[in-house]
Amino acid sequence: MRNNMKPCQHASNDTVYKEVVIIGNGPSGMVASFMLAGNVPYLRDIPEDLQIDEMLRARLSNLPEGQSLYETDLLELAEGLEGRSQNPIPLLMDNLLRPCADIGVNADGLIEWKYDVEKQIDHIVLGRGPPGGAWQSFPARVRTLSPAAWLCLPPHRAALTDRLPARAVADYCTRYVRACNLTRYFRSDVVVTSVRPWPRTGQPCSSVCPLAANFCVSGYDAGSGRGFRYLCARVITASGAGRAATLQPHVARYALHALAPLQRALQPAVDNNQPPVLIVGSGVSAADAVWLTLRANRHALHLHRTPAEALARLSPQTYPDYCQVYKMMCDRTSGDYVNYTSYPEHVIVDVTPETTDSPETTDTEYDTRLKRVKLLNIVTNEVQEVTVSIITVLIGSKPDLFFLQTNFSFDCIDIDCVKCRRRDEKRKIDNRRRSFLKEHWHYLKSILGQSIQICKSRFNYSEINGNTDTKCMMPDCNKIETCACNTELDNECDYEGYKNSLEAKFSCQCNSNPYSNGIGFGIDPEKPVDGRTNPVAIDKSTHELLYAPKGIYALGPLTGDNFVRFIPGGALAIVTHIHKMKTETE
Repeated sequence: MRNNMKPCQHASNDTVYKEVVIIGNGPSGMVASFMLAGNVPYLRDIPEDLQIDEMLRARLSNLPEGQSLYETDLLELAEGLEGRSQNPIPLLMDNLLRPCADIGVNADGLIEWKYDVEKQIDHIVLGRGPPGGAWQSFPARVRTLSPAAWLCLPPHRAALTDRLPARAVADYCTRYVRACNLTRYFRSDVVVTSVRPWPRTGQPCSSVCPLAANFCVSGYDAGSGRGFRYLCARVITASGAGRAATLQPHVARYALHALAPLQRALQPAVDNNQPPVLIVGSGVSAADAVWLTLRANRHALHLHRTPAEALARLSPQTYPDYCQVYKMMCDRTSGDYVNYTSYPEHVIVDVTPETTDSPETTDTEYDTRLKRVKLLNIVTNEVQEVTVSIITVLIGSKPDLFFLQTNFSFDCIDIDCVKCRRRDEKRKIDNRRRSFLKEHWHYLKSILGQSIQICKSRFNYSEINGNTDTKCMMPDCNKIETCACNTELDNECDYEGYKNSLEAKFSCQCNSNPYSNGIGFGIDPEKPVDGRTNPVAIDKSTHELLYAPKGIYALGPLTGDNFVRFIPGGALAIVTHIHKMKTETE
């Protein structure tokens, strides 16, 4: 039995120590847990007829026999590899798990997994829902973009080249945790609210002693509201892209921002008199929404810009559904399609419900009241009005990293990070703090309903309840030419006026709260974190965050690896580094 299984004299009932805490229980967290549980990758013999990169073959052939990948220089092995990931070790692992996949060859993987109890690292995986992350929320009818062979997680392998329903992937994630004996490591239906550095107060008596902790991870159980606290040496952020991008508040309050509620809201039309559905977006998710609407025999009004490159690259033989939507988008107004109307280069100006009988959308899952929507063509400046029953906005999603940004408290609230930029003179810091608390009191009130301890852990950011506050006091701020931000908040409004098109007239440049956007952690630290344009800045060899304390890692969509096939490489980099650090300290 290992030494770290012995009881520790510093342990207590109210504090749980884990060597590693993983935030997020999607594929990223699942693969990381699989490796931390003691499953070690070894290289198989490489067939002579396998057409892998020749330089990679040469480097792999020089590895000592019987050596695990945890003991190798992964960055050196990955040198020169190219593919659909910007991170070298995910590219390396993909080449080993799915050799020649990009040229259509379904070859056996070059990795063999062996269980080693000495490589087991005690950890916990925390997730908001059941294992599988976002896959559990996708509509059952929506099919995956990747083929089945690219969605399998180690140590599994599939020879299928067909696309799968999203429900099949969600079920696979549930089975994966049980099949790999990972159930004891997973804790579902919890919300992590803060990750804070933990000061050491003495010499740890063992490697699993709470005195060895570097971080404190706090949160609460979504069902009971009871708080929890884990002390740990390292943190892995695998939370993916869990926050939908939205339009202005006066539009967002009437809109859906996910495919699952849209599918539930769509009732198959029995005649042609059903009101149409308005869909905003030009990517894969928006194409899914169009497809779901057409299959429900409803009319789709599609507001979009130039179709996303992801749609343009898809093969008509493999993706006939997406390619049909892509063709309709490209035809713009010249196409004559049943139940589809294209509105290229349009923006929503105003949304007005025809009745006020139904409750607000904040109290129900979706709002099917008839709504009059004013649309502006930003090319011709023409305005027209349409009547719809459902508005769906699918313009991408971004990571929710509020739990990492804990740089304010009840005693010191840093408003500089959330100011909206107005050209007035700066107010005193005391006035700004009072205004901030007044503006956010309804969020604080709901948090204080639990207990003081839970309140302190939850207060890191008011967006815990789903708010994307722009700090604009007037609800019609986005509809007028002059931004009407509240001057008491010391906001400097950066509105530049009427520029290249009238689109600027309807978009106040008030920044959303950066406590959720991850400002400070991206490759460009001054911009919000985005898995496609501004992923978190990491050490490519270890996947440690560059702009955070040592011991915090990231993988998956946070690092720009938006395909499941590249996730195992990020987990390999992290677990390899953890083992090396443990070896150096023992």
